[in-house]
Parts: sequence; C-alpha cells; structure tokens
Amino acid sequence: MTGSPPPPPPPSDPSGNDPTGGNPSGQQPPAGSRPPYGQDPTGQQPPYGRDPSQQPPYGQDPTGQYPYGQGGPYGQEPTYGAGAGGGYGGGPTLGGPLRRLVARIIDSLIVGVVAGLISWPVTGNDYDDVSFGAQFTSGLIFSLIYFVYEGFQLDRFGRTLGKRVVRIRVVRVADGGPIAGSIAWTRAGVYTLPVIVPCLGTLFWLVNVLWQLWDQPWHQCLHDKAARTTVIRGA
Repeated sequence: MTGSPPPPPPPSDPSGNDPTGGNPSGQQPPAGSRPPYGQDPTGQQPPYGRDPSQQPPYGQDPTGQYPYGQGGPYGQEPTYGAGAGGGYGGGPTLGGPLRRLVARIIDSLIVGVVAGLISWPVTGNDYDDVSFGAQFTSGLIFSLIYFVYEGFQLDRFGRTLGKRVVRIRVVRVADGGPIAGSIAWTRAGVYTLPVIVPCLGTLFWLVNVLWQLWDQPWHQCLHDKAARTTVIRGA
C-alpha cells in the first residue's frame, strides 16, 4: 500500500531566523509557561555584555542613567576637607572653617577701616570713651556697613573680597548655583545685623559662626541655613 507523502517543511525566514522560535514541533509554548533563562517574555536576548539575572537599581533606567533632576553632585555626600581638585564629579569640595575664618578676618579689616572713617566725625576722636552710647553707635555703624558690603558683593559676585583671596564662594545648597537677590541679602543680614542687639546679639553671632563645626553634611553656619547656602572652594 502506498503511503501519503510527508508534509512539506515550514517555510524559512529570509532573515535566517527560525519561524518556530526554536520549537522543533512548530508549536507555541503553552500559556503560563516561563521563557528560558536569559530570555525576556518577548523572545529577545538581553543586550551583549549584560547579565540577565541583574536588574537595574531602583530609580535607574536600563542604560544606567538616573532620571532627570535626580542624582548629580548635590545629591551626594560633600567632600569635606579634600583637595581643591575635588570638583563636582564626587561632590563639591567645601570651603572649610579655616578658609572661612581667614576670609572673615580680611573682610572685617576692610569694613573696620571704612567704618572708622565714617564713625570718627560722629563719635569724635576720644578712643577712651567706653560709654554705652559710644560703643553702640560704633557697633551700629560697623554692622550696617558690613551688611551693605557683604550683601552687595554676594549679590553681584557670589563672594566677598576676603573669600576671593582664599578662593571660596557661596552657592545654593539645592543645586550648587550662584546666589543673588534675596538669598544674598538674607545671608548677609543674618550674619551682620543681630550683633546690633547688645549681649544677645554677640552670643548669637558666636553660636552662628561655630555651628559649621558640627553641622552635617554641608557644615553650614546659621546664616547659611537661613539662606539655604553653603561655601565651597572654587576660583
């Protein structure tokens, strides 16, 4: 008895791929079955060089990039006390208390000379006068001049003359951008104006400047916190 001829083989794909998807019977896998290890449900192989068992970290896309607006240098721990070449690659290099102290000394000397010239006609040339009125007037003039001096330079340049000498500058904590406008004047005001108040103002000033020694992670003074700024190294 003559048998029926065998069925013709399935047509080949011009691209060279097996149209059966590697299934010798030409049938689709049953519903609910898992794809082979290393193959996604669409039947495609993972990109070359990537371990299929590893998933990208949460919040990171498969290309290894963080979504826009996340990550970046200001989402990382700052490099405190590192060399000037720290840069933004591993976080900003903070100015450090020593450089900030030297900058304040330079600025105070500059303001002190100007304040002395202005207050001399007002208070007279009696340097032995330690009365409350004379001391308060001299302190008031010094504080107001310092406020204008610092606020103007931070608004225009992001640093004072003293900070320029030691190569540090004031930036926003949020994104590391330069400060201007209300941020600059708020920072200057919180630093300079409270000392006008006798006794309590001096106590606040002392706590303010020492706050950076234990603050984490940006080592901010209180006037930095009020304006949401910090000091980093940079020309």
